[in-house]
Amino acid sequence: MASALLVGWLYCRGLRVEHVNGEGPLQSDTAQGATSVYAPADVPWAVTFGSYLLCSTSGEPIVLDGIRYRSPVRPRSVSLKLRTVTPRMWKAGVDAGYLGAALGEPPHFQKRKVLGRYEDARAGRRITQSCADQDREGAGYTELLFVLDVGEAGGFIDAAWIDYRVGGKPYTLRLDWKMVACGAKVPDTVDGVVMCDGEQS
Repeated sequence: MASALLVGWLYCRGLRVEHVNGEGPLQSDTAQGATSVYAPADVPWAVTFGSYLLCSTSGEPIVLDGIRYRSPVRPRSVSLKLRTVTPRMWKAGVDAGYLGAALGEPPHFQKRKVLGRYEDARAGRRITQSCADQDREGAGYTELLFVLDVGEAGGFIDAAWIDYRVGGKPYTLRLDWKMVACGAKVPDTVDGVVMCDGEQS
């Protein structure tokens, strides 16, 4: 799509090793697929996409350098958050589950409560949890969130790249999960799947 916008933090071109999920030091549970949210009656509106559970495959600390994304239909704005759920929070109940997608923005979501500690996903943030530890039930997790402020046009992010370092070596994890906030300029069908043919109930 020639009109797509590639935006995010300042990115310095260098000898980064780009990889998909499962083939590098940083891993995300959500890597390929799509999630869509119908537009509510009141515009503008906010929607948060999550389920990007970040962990280190080697156990070495991950240092974030930046997060970039491609947006064929640009929302009014996008902010990036890290949500940390501790083992204690996880044991507290269903409100500590993965976000997926929800109307609203951290920490205020519509129709649901979402436990966690929220902070900006800025350069220098560290991901210290190992994937082996994260796989244990009740261990807690760190979830990357994309928070979209959406107008009449809607919003569509079809790819994202997480630039990071491990032991000083630069890498990029490519995420091919599509985030669709329905609106006037967002296609009803994405990759052959109907995404935006309804409305919020």
